[in-house]
Amino acid sequence: MKRKHTTAKLLIITQIVAVFSIWTPAVASTIPKTPDLFSWLASPDPFIGQISPMNGDFDLDQVMRFYQKVGVYPVWTGPSGLLYQGKTLVETIANAPRAGFITADYLPPDPEAPIHGIRYPGSTAAPHMQLDVMLTAGLIRYATHLSQGRVNPETLSGHWVALRRSAIRDIPAELAIAVRQGRLVAYIESLHPRTTAYEKLRDALKQYEVIERAGGWHMIEPGPSLHTGDVGPRVAALVRRLCATGDISDQIPPDYKIFDETVAEAVGHFQRRHGLTADGVVGKQTLGELNVSVQARIRKIKLNMERWRWYPDDLGDRYIWVNIPSFALNVVDGDRTVHTSRVIVGKRSRKTPIMSGQMTYLEVNPYWNIPRKIVRKNIIPKAAADPAYLIRQGIRVFESWDEQARELDPLAISWEKLSRNTFPYRLRQDPSQLNALGQVKFMFPNAQSVYIHDTPGKNLFDRRIRTFSSGCVRLENPICLAQYLLKDQGWDRRRLESAVANEKRKTIILDNPINVHLAYFTAWVDQTGQVHFAKDIYDRDRRLLLAMEGAASKTIRCENEEGKGTMLAKSDTAGHL
Repeated sequence: MKRKHTTAKLLIITQIVAVFSIWTPAVASTIPKTPDLFSWLASPDPFIGQISPMNGDFDLDQVMRFYQKVGVYPVWTGPSGLLYQGKTLVETIANAPRAGFITADYLPPDPEAPIHGIRYPGSTAAPHMQLDVMLTAGLIRYATHLSQGRVNPETLSGHWVALRRSAIRDIPAELAIAVRQGRLVAYIESLHPRTTAYEKLRDALKQYEVIERAGGWHMIEPGPSLHTGDVGPRVAALVRRLCATGDISDQIPPDYKIFDETVAEAVGHFQRRHGLTADGVVGKQTLGELNVSVQARIRKIKLNMERWRWYPDDLGDRYIWVNIPSFALNVVDGDRTVHTSRVIVGKRSRKTPIMSGQMTYLEVNPYWNIPRKIVRKNIIPKAAADPAYLIRQGIRVFESWDEQARELDPLAISWEKLSRNTFPYRLRQDPSQLNALGQVKFMFPNAQSVYIHDTPGKNLFDRRIRTFSSGCVRLENPICLAQYLLKDQGWDRRRLESAVANEKRKTIILDNPINVHLAYFTAWVDQTGQVHFAKDIYDRDRRLLLAMEGAASKTIRCENEEGKGTMLAKSDTAGHL
């Protein structure tokens, strides 16, 4: 019996040792026991005061929580240097550039160098303990950035009302579990966004970094537009540039100097990828995009990878995706884009917000209750100059915003005496060919009073840069979208067109509401694997770049859409983003 009792005690002791050893008994034997780790971290040690600026958003509570979960010993280091698991950590964070991050933001200098001396004079902790905490702090920061992004989008703009990736997770505890189970690498990889769009951008980043390592591409000398039939060294430079990004076959000889149909087709391909008019002619705008450096393109890809870290992995089984910089609306069902349309978005002074919502109904022949801001800025001056303007536009005047408000005669109002700050009336434009909302309005109720709607100004869809609205999204093909949304409710195209021709306002509730996302991406990869870049119409790339680099006191050399250098802020890491 005594032998059995002793065996049982040894078994229990072995299990306890296994738990605290984290990986294997052999590894555990290399970990120095430091039972005073918590008391040291909680002390006013000089090291604790210095680690915060070294590790950015260092959170001592999170570091202590990690050690509480994983064991009260240094995890990554011993007196002689990095342990096996410490080397795994270093190798894992060394992959930070694949996420568009900078390794030095998460690792101390030379973490694999032999440990000697005191890192911080006056500190009571052994050097390897100091290094261990620094590695833990960097790892937590790296994991948090992968999971949530380096920048909080709500701090960049008041126009962010979109869904966010869940922040309700315990990164230190999850890391401790991953360390115990020997799957740190797999856990870190799982923190990346799981969306196909993000994975494609990661592939695009690798593609453009290969181009960068090969020397990038050379500038094409300025000069007159290049057309079919042109020959000479500028055409040869153009061909080499198109070969670099795969817009033209690399089978073409490097000294090819003839601007033929093959080159024109390749130019058109490049233009489509960069939001230009695909006319196959290298004019000023196309030349500017061709001469944007590979480093600038890499920065743009990294910025848009950061944007995907803000979004949840699940946008919905079926959703409407409006990418503001590309002036396009896509309906996505599963993994397929089932409908596409050109759109018009807000002016720079009245930006379309980044937001998410749920479309629940649409209106055929909608009224337009004109927002007060538009009334004050646009309508009052026109009515003061010509009161009959309202009558010609089919705009009716009501004494208040109450549904039962009395209608007024616009010719009897002294418009010139009204103040822009105090306007008591409600203006409503009735259904007609002049109605600013067109024939159909798509509603996803929100506090911003933003929606998707038709427009009588169809000629504006032929413009390349379509920033003309007051914040709402104007749609080129509203009947097609309505037909898709109502296909299971007995509404075919003929019935929709008949309802429009009736010129009576009609509300149609969607049996199956659909998610709506108004997003801002200036780089993306399409379904065929082609990398696209869009103009930063609201200057949001620049603000995000500054936020990712740190404070506004840094200097970063960035390139505008024409490839010209611009000093944005000071930075000693300007080449990274």
